[in-house]
Amino acid sequence: MDKNNRPVGRQKRIGSGRGDVYKRGSGLGSGPVGNPGGYSDRRSTSGGIRRSGYNSGGYQSGGKRKSSGGLTYLIILLVIVYLGYSFFTDLFGDNSDTTSNNNLQSQASNYSNTYDKGEYPVDTSVSNLARAKRTVLKGNGKDTATIMIYMCGTDLESRSSMATYDLQEIAKAKISDNVNIIVETGGTLKWQNNFVDSKTNQRFKVTKDGFKLIEKNLGKKSMVDPNTLADFIKYCKENYPADRYSLILWDHGGGSLGGFGYDQHFPNDGMTLDELAVALKKSGCTFDFIGFDACLMATLETAIVLEPYADYMIASEEVEPGIGWYYTGWITLLSENPSIPTVELGKKLIDDYVREVKLRTPRSQATLSLIDLAELKGTVPSAFEAFAKSTRQLIDSGNYKVVSDARSDTKEFAKSSKINQIDLIHFAENLGTREGKAFAKALRGCVKYNRTSSNITNANGISIYFPYNNLKKLNSMLDTYEQIGIDDEYSKCIKSFASVAAGGQIVSSGSNNMLEILLDSLTGGTQNQNSNQSSTISIESLLNEFLSGGDYSSITGLIGDSFGWLDVDRMKASVDYYKKNRIEAKDLKITKKNVQRVLELSEEQWGLVQNIEQNVFIDDGEGFIDLGLDNVYEFNDDGDLIMEYDGTWLALNGNIVSYYMISEDRYGDNYTIKGRVPALLNGQLVDIILVFDNENPYGTVLGAQIKYDTLTQTETLAKGLIDIKAGDKIDFLCDYYTYDGQYKDTYYLGKQYTATGSWKIENLSLGNRKYQMTYRITDIYNNKFWTPSITN
Repeated sequence: MDKNNRPVGRQKRIGSGRGDVYKRGSGLGSGPVGNPGGYSDRRSTSGGIRRSGYNSGGYQSGGKRKSSGGLTYLIILLVIVYLGYSFFTDLFGDNSDTTSNNNLQSQASNYSNTYDKGEYPVDTSVSNLARAKRTVLKGNGKDTATIMIYMCGTDLESRSSMATYDLQEIAKAKISDNVNIIVETGGTLKWQNNFVDSKTNQRFKVTKDGFKLIEKNLGKKSMVDPNTLADFIKYCKENYPADRYSLILWDHGGGSLGGFGYDQHFPNDGMTLDELAVALKKSGCTFDFIGFDACLMATLETAIVLEPYADYMIASEEVEPGIGWYYTGWITLLSENPSIPTVELGKKLIDDYVREVKLRTPRSQATLSLIDLAELKGTVPSAFEAFAKSTRQLIDSGNYKVVSDARSDTKEFAKSSKINQIDLIHFAENLGTREGKAFAKALRGCVKYNRTSSNITNANGISIYFPYNNLKKLNSMLDTYEQIGIDDEYSKCIKSFASVAAGGQIVSSGSNNMLEILLDSLTGGTQNQNSNQSSTISIESLLNEFLSGGDYSSITGLIGDSFGWLDVDRMKASVDYYKKNRIEAKDLKITKKNVQRVLELSEEQWGLVQNIEQNVFIDDGEGFIDLGLDNVYEFNDDGDLIMEYDGTWLALNGNIVSYYMISEDRYGDNYTIKGRVPALLNGQLVDIILVFDNENPYGTVLGAQIKYDTLTQTETLAKGLIDIKAGDKIDFLCDYYTYDGQYKDTYYLGKQYTATGSWKIENLSLGNRKYQMTYRITDIYNNKFWTPSITN
């Protein structure tokens, strides 16, 4: 955070009057809906949350150094928490929703490539390194085509009829006899039409005369079972042979981590990328293109899985709007010329999609790209390997901050879902290395066409998993990488990054030599301490000591799995780097400048800060109501963070709500800030999504996003938002904490509200409610530091 380039917080509109803040009900028992990591490490000096570890005005996890036994307990606690099992602290596994606003000049430098430039000529060039296309067309309109649409209707259909709308769009196309359109239906509790059976999978052929049922009763089969998909593809190829085949996977998408699909009849399952590879291999078919009318699937990992079986991929980096693709235009174009080049067909599909999103859901964000997999096969592997190797060398040579800053500044997709998916071209260019630039160039050559809505930035057509906010899924992703053949250098790269970040977490969470103690315990070494006890302790005994405090036997296997990626040697080699590049809790002191309370850090320390969020707790006499995390802050002319508070919080139509920022994108003078308000909408758990941008500096409500239970439903994301209509019943929600910082339950916040169809977003006074305001500061290792509280 350069002094002359400090970030700017969200604009506030201060309303008249005040809002009331109180919890209602007996608790939902739903688990936290706000900050998943909790606030156990939030410290206070004014009768609020009091924890051990208060040090010179700084509030951070950890505590004073004790004897070997107490320190051992603390060490293993920190390790376990960091790996994602957050019992008492809010460390690296915190699952924060927010993106960094550090190093804004880096984002501004790519401004020319970050917004939709409208239709433009598709890239028809082909590298001489590209492999030969597997689909060879006859030309002159003599080709036949079979389009396979694998339509898992899920709640998109049962709730909103989205699959039915797309079937209607397909039927409206002018379909010629040399184009076969075969649809398999399933995966939803209820089809919102009178011709598809909800109780069984079915197959239809769509012709110029409408829908023809060709397989009436396939049985109720899971649409996320690779065998079901393989069987469908085989059926289409055997019964409708053609010169070119296309496969469209229609449903939810979860990116490289979550894979494809959510079948309501078979919840808590999805088709992972390695399972998708199995399905494609078993099908025995190669495709002209494979497309995902689903969220978040335009990843390098997906492309690598598809490449042996397809020449092109069409997919979205971002969450898709609910309307999804528009089918009429491109199917008509293919019918008119079944020999049309795929890049021209893909351009038509993408242009129609972006146009329809703008017309029908103008506030939605949209991305869609066409990727040449044949060119990717020939040009990307060597560039990818060189990029991964050079990035790891940066990390290993004392330049972790360069990589961390680049990762923090890179466009991230579905931030609140914690899938760690970022735009790969933006990341490579942000790093600025020779290998990064060469890799970005190779990737741009593969992205033959890419469009976005005008309200999204730095989405260049292809993304990748890169761990940053949460490491709980790192081992799972590494296992997937091994299954699908991702270059081993990239696995080494992200393991090295995660290991250095882990060490930075541990170093900043306690005494100066805590890391050495941990490393000794991990490697079986010894470390002399200022204690009468020896620290020759194995990891097993550390675990036993921790677990002896209670029954935590259920997590021992998970802890073992989590250590799989940890590079102890890399952490140990980084000790000097940590000492030179760290923020210490004792430095977070409030001082006064010109009668104004401020937080003053050195420029070197500000350079380690990647994010700032304001948090407010309301003391209701029994505990704390959490009002959320907002990017509202100001700096003075000296570059100090102003620690004054006006006693207001965000409200919707006069109702104080809990609000959590999700992401902030800035490009030139333009910006987009997205946030969420937890609520029940007509009894359904949702996040109400707010956006603040140049056109709406005080914010607008986009709609509501359904929140799934990832344990019992799905880890994928649904397309689109629910419209909030006049008459809808809304119960705003808040998390509630005890005075010692432990999450207690989630309650209704204030009275039930009946939507009017219009919204006013403003900040209202909290009146005479007792509050504690603090800022959460995130550093390059994803440590969460809390400033001292400001109270009334």
